[in-house]
Amino acid sequence: MAFARLEREAWTDPGVATAYAELWREFVEPAIPRLLDAAQVAAGDRVLDVAAGPGPVGRAAAARGAEALALDFSWPMLQSIGPALPRIQGDAGHLPLRDASVDRVVSNLGLLHFPEPQRALAEAARVVRPGGVVAFSVWGADATALGVVPAALTSLGLTSPYPSAPGFFLFGEPGVFEAAMRSAGLVPLPTERISWNGTVRGFEAFWRMFRSGSARTRASILALSEGDQSRLRGEVTRQLEPYRTVDGLSFPTTVVVGRGRRP
Repeated sequence: MAFARLEREAWTDPGVATAYAELWREFVEPAIPRLLDAAQVAAGDRVLDVAAGPGPVGRAAAARGAEALALDFSWPMLQSIGPALPRIQGDAGHLPLRDASVDRVVSNLGLLHFPEPQRALAEAARVVRPGGVVAFSVWGADATALGVVPAALTSLGLTSPYPSAPGFFLFGEPGVFEAAMRSAGLVPLPTERISWNGTVRGFEAFWRMFRSGSARTRASILALSEGDQSRLRGEVTRQLEPYRTVDGLSFPTTVVVGRGRRP
């Protein structure tokens, strides 16, 4: 299955959309205020949130007095936002907006779900006004929770069926975001790193995050036989042991925010 098809089939599945909204919210939301700061979002700005998912970035921008637009290709995701924000069903690589029609473009952890990340950055550069800022966040290489299931698969000698796709941590490498912003026609601004401890309520919540509320990792798990899925659960349980706390699980987590200004 091609990467674009895998992503589309996952995120347009109402069950996956619901699981993501329920299970990932607390884990990813600490990055949102800093993402909006990086984009210099302020009252009165017209802000496009690309790959909006269940809408936490748009709601946070609206709380600052901005006019937030939530864009996602997944209608189940947009439905979960409700009528609080204007919703646009569309593709990050072909934004259905006029040139220079928004003040800011932001995306929280959406870029590496796109089959053509560079095209998505070029489209963001097209729709932002001159002087406006584009800010996209991606996972940093030390976002430890994302490595647990792949490490468990490797430990068991199980093959991951991931199709060819942008590397999870590609844009977190030094200089990559700056070069990508420049290639998109933007003037690069300093890249920012945001770190916090991501919390998960326990093993079952963690397993459901990846088994039911993700795309690539979900595909890897579902491709296994029932017996191998059971083995994988056991190995994931073992690998989670260093992250256990009295309240559940806690993971060192980092996000990298790449930024650019349209000349």
